[in-house]
Amino acid sequence: NHEMNWQGMVETIGRAHYLPGRGASAALKCIKNVLHTHQVAFPQHCVDWENVVTEWAKEDTSPAIERNIPKFHRDAFKYLISFSISKRVKALGVVEWRKQIKDDVNELSWFLCYRKKSTELIYSKLARYEQLDQLREATSLLELALWKCSVDQDTEGECCRDKAKVDVCRIRCGA
Repeated sequence: NHEMNWQGMVETIGRAHYLPGRGASAALKCIKNVLHTHQVAFPQHCVDWENVVTEWAKEDTSPAIERNIPKFHRDAFKYLISFSISKRVKALGVVEWRKQIKDDVNELSWFLCYRKKSTELIYSKLARYEQLDQLREATSLLELALWKCSVDQDTEGECCRDKAKVDVCRIRCGA
């Protein structure tokens, strides 16, 4: 049972293909292929891409780094951010939040000096939306529970079972 070093592969591709002043197309294409292969053929190999990308952002923006070349071209880094959050973004229940996160990833500057702050901004905003999503779901469940209690306590049973009066019963239940 052998584990592939997916992080190492992506990092090696990023470094090997990064040429300052040139686009990221070759590196980006290779990185996309590696990540796609990881998802499709080796889903059991777990990699916490959020932590990996966060570390890469810290390393790239650290003043202690003696090299002048970042690990990834800004376009490749932007793709890595999108990849690392893709499942979490898809799980958000509000379409507008999904769109806003994707727009932020596309609009933020992924130049070397901004990587750490941009990465932190994306991850914290996504975490906030996930919390709001959980609250939204909990509120809906609470409303349904109160409504059910109201239906159960209704002695006549007519009001809450009559489709025409459902909204009135729902409001009356206190939810």
